[in-house]
Amino acid sequence: MKNQDLLSGGRSSTDIFLDAVCAQAQKGPILPYVLSYSPVSVLNPFQQLLYCSATTAGYALVPTTKFENLSTVSWRNRSVIHLHWVASILKACTNKAHADFCVQQFEKKLENWRALGHKLLWTMHNVLPHESVFLEAEISLRKKIINYSDAIHILSEDSIELASEFYPIKNKKIFHIPHPSYEGWYPNVIDRTSARQHLGLDFNEFIFLAFGSIQRYKGVLELVRAFKIMKINNPTLRLRLVIAGKPVDTEYIHEISVEIEAAASITFIQDPMEDRDIQILFNAADVVVAPYKKTLNSGIALLAATFKKELVAPYSPGIIQTYNADTTLLYTDQPGDELVDALHRSISYKISDKKFVDILKHHRPREISNRFFDAVTSNLMEDTNR
Repeated sequence: MKNQDLLSGGRSSTDIFLDAVCAQAQKGPILPYVLSYSPVSVLNPFQQLLYCSATTAGYALVPTTKFENLSTVSWRNRSVIHLHWVASILKACTNKAHADFCVQQFEKKLENWRALGHKLLWTMHNVLPHESVFLEAEISLRKKIINYSDAIHILSEDSIELASEFYPIKNKKIFHIPHPSYEGWYPNVIDRTSARQHLGLDFNEFIFLAFGSIQRYKGVLELVRAFKIMKINNPTLRLRLVIAGKPVDTEYIHEISVEIEAAASITFIQDPMEDRDIQILFNAADVVVAPYKKTLNSGIALLAATFKKELVAPYSPGIIQTYNADTTLLYTDQPGDELVDALHRSISYKISDKKFVDILKHHRPREISNRFFDAVTSNLMEDTNR
């Protein structure tokens, strides 16, 4: 796999560029466009789904793990550099001066890419990083990216309004293509009984599932506390909480473990899970819970919909966009409508199968990818086709 080769250092970006261009050039008489992207997402298949129509659209893909490896080969006027998550640029900064310096260095990269004839595209996954240490520098970085970008891809229609508090974006640069579902990516053949048997869970329990990398902004600690209240308030109900995902923050994992203590009704699986095993978790669950403290775009909302599972989550832009047909299980965090209240509602509430069908219909990966590349071509490559 290309991503594995990059991560292991087995192949350079130049090697992948040459292979990708040569392979795509065989598809027709016109030289292909090149779309280089960074950073590469390893656990989340979002990029593979977003780019699944690249060949049909006439694009050769060049993934790179580090921003400095972008633009190893100039493909003047037929090249797009697609930036995704940019939190890593300031992640290692130790003070404000260091953060400001890193912003200046990245601006030089942006200047160089433009000077070499590359078009620049940024997907705004978040307004700001979930854990912003140097807020002014993070805002400055995004202003510079926006200034140099030829287009901005947003996944949620509310993104621009939410970002305006920190940085403005000209409407002419924006195009909206939503997050694709995960339909067809993850196997989905195991039944509920077999999935629970595989996990060693009781067939008669009502199971809440929290899935994904375990980080503070995802509100796992608050979920554990809300679930414990649920257990106290409903002593006759057989309830279980399953938390599963890649441990990211050691200190946070410890805090969650202490809060769980010896609770027999909470299963804590610290494992990123293989793709083939995701179906076991989701088909074993009754309800998926994503109590994120802040989120702009939520892959978990589409993942829950892919497996046709009800979702308990905050009433926030990325979630509403997916579950706008039925917001019964979304909560406002106001008195009487908090996480614990939504958990309680979910025990007796079911979303109609038709609404799940509609959600998946509007987020099919192939169709989303087609729309994405149509937008990239019309917004960034229009001049090269004249």
